[in-house]
Amino acid sequence: MEQYRRVVTGVDDAGKSVFISDEALTPVQPPLLGGVKVLQLFGEDAIPTVPNDGTFPDDLRFFASGRESYRFMICSYPPASEVTPPEDIEAATAETERLAPGILDLGPQAYGLHYTPSVDFIYVLGGEVTITLDDGATTVLRQGDSLMQCGARHAWANNGDTWATFLCGTLGADLDETRHAPAA
Repeated sequence: MEQYRRVVTGVDDAGKSVFISDEALTPVQPPLLGGVKVLQLFGEDAIPTVPNDGTFPDDLRFFASGRESYRFMICSYPPASEVTPPEDIEAATAETERLAPGILDLGPQAYGLHYTPSVDFIYVLGGEVTITLDDGATTVLRQGDSLMQCGARHAWANNGDTWATFLCGTLGADLDETRHAPAA
């Protein structure tokens, strides 16, 4: 499986700028996601104060949890023809939560049409990914394209013939569910 290099800087106790870490990270493939690979690169559930020591919380949940939280991740979607649904849903659910704690916090709609309490900044690194909105409107994002996802109900799919990979930065936001039309 591919790896991504993550370099983190910070400031030590003496006030000197330092490299905190320089490591190769491997994405995980939570089985309930049908082959999707995810890699949390950085995040926090508080407004950061800088300079800081650059540490990454060990107990971070997958999604931004409120207006003071943020996440930075890489997501890779296989072509729809390669999606592999799990045979044992109960075991797949437990393994998914173990690999990506909190990724199931959105409930059963998380991997179909869903919304998150965040503003998401998407930048496509390769391949193409289709975003579908709650009224059926779609657009295809290709390498170099960006998307600002501002709380709309949406679903992701890769209808291309190669893997689609994108960077996703999320900023937690206040959620006003009264703005959503009733789910169909």
